[in-house]
Amino acid sequence: MSRRRHAIEAHFQQAARLHAAGRLQEAEQIYRQILATTPTHADSLHMLGVLALDTRHPRVALDLIERATALRPTAAAYHASRGHALSDTGQLDAAIAAYQQALRLKPGLADAQNGLGLALRLAGRLEDAADALALAVRHAPNDPQARGNLGGVLKELGRLDEAQSHYRAALARHPQDAILHFNLAVVLLLKGDFTAGWDEYRWRFQAGAARIPPCSLPEWHGEPLDRRRLLVRAEQGMGDTIQFCRYLPLLAARGTVTVEVQPGLQRLLAPLGLPTIAVGDPLPPFDLYCPLLSLPRILADAPPPPYLTAEPDRVARWRARIGTHGRRIGIAWQGNPTAATERGRSIPLQAFLPLAQLPGVRLISLQKHHGLEQLAPGLPIETLGDDFDLGPDAFVDTAAAMQSLDLVITSDTSIAHLAGALARPVWVALRHVPDWRWMLDRPDSPWYPTMRLFRQQTRGDWGGVFDAMARELAP
Repeated sequence: MSRRRHAIEAHFQQAARLHAAGRLQEAEQIYRQILATTPTHADSLHMLGVLALDTRHPRVALDLIERATALRPTAAAYHASRGHALSDTGQLDAAIAAYQQALRLKPGLADAQNGLGLALRLAGRLEDAADALALAVRHAPNDPQARGNLGGVLKELGRLDEAQSHYRAALARHPQDAILHFNLAVVLLLKGDFTAGWDEYRWRFQAGAARIPPCSLPEWHGEPLDRRRLLVRAEQGMGDTIQFCRYLPLLAARGTVTVEVQPGLQRLLAPLGLPTIAVGDPLPPFDLYCPLLSLPRILADAPPPPYLTAEPDRVARWRARIGTHGRRIGIAWQGNPTAATERGRSIPLQAFLPLAQLPGVRLISLQKHHGLEQLAPGLPIETLGDDFDLGPDAFVDTAAAMQSLDLVITSDTSIAHLAGALARPVWVALRHVPDWRWMLDRPDSPWYPTMRLFRQQTRGDWGGVFDAMARELAP
């Protein structure tokens, strides 16, 4: 090796060490210095691309990694990194091909085998993803990432016992891995094992699955308050707050309690009788805090609905507008499409249309914000006007309108929780393996006695769900 080439490689190794240590700016500077004098240094191009992936610039990463791959087309690691960049830019078929090329060049390459499984999962090819990730585990049985990824796919396939087994095997070697603990919690809750599930669910903050503002004061775990002031903090979506606010009245007898909730929910939660503030408002004096979804673990039995009520004047207003004729069915089909948990939950509005053909059925939209573009002219869907839930208070009109509906039919959104909290008749259309709170196989919900669950029998089959609903609604 020439002296110049030796110096470049030493410089590159220095950058790689800095990169591995998380000192990304220093590493990037050295990679670029190398490329300024040696533009064809493939390893620097590749690692600069990997750094762009690390800093969430996948399109920049893809350009750099493709330039490196053109220089060294037999480098398996480059093809694996190219697969990551393609996957992160949504080019799943190309990503799968890149991972497969990496594995042809180097069978058993863990990075490529894991990436292939994840790309197949994102493409909806869950059985193929399970096979790919099972092979990754076979090659690296002690790799928590491989076992965790396989557990996630097995959960989506409804193979919960197998998923649980892989999570526990990974945790045996990595007992402080928060993501493994959280994903195990989801499986346990989905199985209906609430005792063990809530215990594991405590890892959700460390796993990044929930968030509350930082707090230096101690967390409450159910001990006597002894005149200390408690702040209960909403931590996830509005549906979670509506579902678990049922526990709040149980705290009123224990001491001074204030509840921090999402902006807009204060008026809806007023019937609970506890003082509320909105997230972002100045905090009152308090001594202890408790995340809202920790209450089920602390307070045992869940108080049944109804625990929310609609405002009487609004009930009268919407009753006059909706009228009393026909079978009045409120519908909602779309959650927030940017939410990580939304994938597979939302329903095309067209899937509801067979219900509108039934004698006397009126479909009345309860949808707000997302999904309204599907309300094309000519569809047999009634709307409640531009003033419906207009203003800063969320769901107050929706709650009132539900009192004049015979039934609510909805996807897995906040609307389902609101109807359940009001003890209104509600049917929820669920994907094949739903969110943990709906569990598997049962047609009812322990959270909401007035709720019925209609489940996909095969992935993506909303037609079968609505056929079952139509049979139930038929005269």
